[in-house]
Amino acid sequence: HAKPVIVHPENCNGCNICNHFCPTVATGFNAQSGKVFVEYQRCIGCGACENLCPARPFSAIYVEGHERHRTI
Repeated sequence: HAKPVIVHPENCNGCNICNHFCPTVATGFNAQSGKVFVEYQRCIGCGACENLCPARPFSAIYVEGHERHRTI
């Protein structure tokens, strides 16, 4: 199964906004590394984290969505 979210921790600025707005608390912030992580089993692929991520020029999180949501 493909993961619904692709994380690029090297782009993370440590703001933790994704964690505050994730409706399923699937995103988290590793205080030791200062980077974002995702608990894939909790992620619903809604896109809130990607849309709110202020990291520029590239987001730290890209939402691909669940494969079952792409099937018509």
